[in-house]
Amino acid sequence: MKKLFVFSDTHRNIQLIRSIENIAKESDYVIHLGDYTTDVLYLKDVLGKKLICVKGNGDFISGYPDETELEDEGVKIFITHGHRYNVKKTLLNIGNEALRRECNAVLYGHTHCADITKYAGVSLINPGSFFASKTGVYSYCYIILWKGKIIPKIVEL
Repeated sequence: MKKLFVFSDTHRNIQLIRSIENIAKESDYVIHLGDYTTDVLYLKDVLGKKLICVKGNGDFISGYPDETELEDEGVKIFITHGHRYNVKKTLLNIGNEALRRECNAVLYGHTHCADITKYAGVSLINPGSFFASKTGVYSYCYIILWKGKIIPKIVEL
């Protein structure tokens, strides 16, 4: 069993990041889906390889990749910010990319709106935002990977 702490679009809300820091440290993976990945640089030494980041459209000096994949517990996950797939208008592009990559799930941000949707058997998971949430509620996603299953839960702050 693996625990994933997934968040996105922090936009310098360092105070909120610090408030959930212990949950992040207890997780097997901490995944920042872009837009102000510099907000978690202070965690890099503490988390080491547990920290996975991809750059978003607001990350101009990030040394992180645009997208990556994670495979653990029999689950393959496509990780991206989502802006290159036009996720504010449709989830078809990102869903099809996950299918092309033979992934069970995709983690994406950019919309500032938490969502868990199924598309052709693929879980499309957006943890929401720590800044300017479209719903007015900040959120992250806590995910359990276990024996080939992905169990996501949006957590509102």
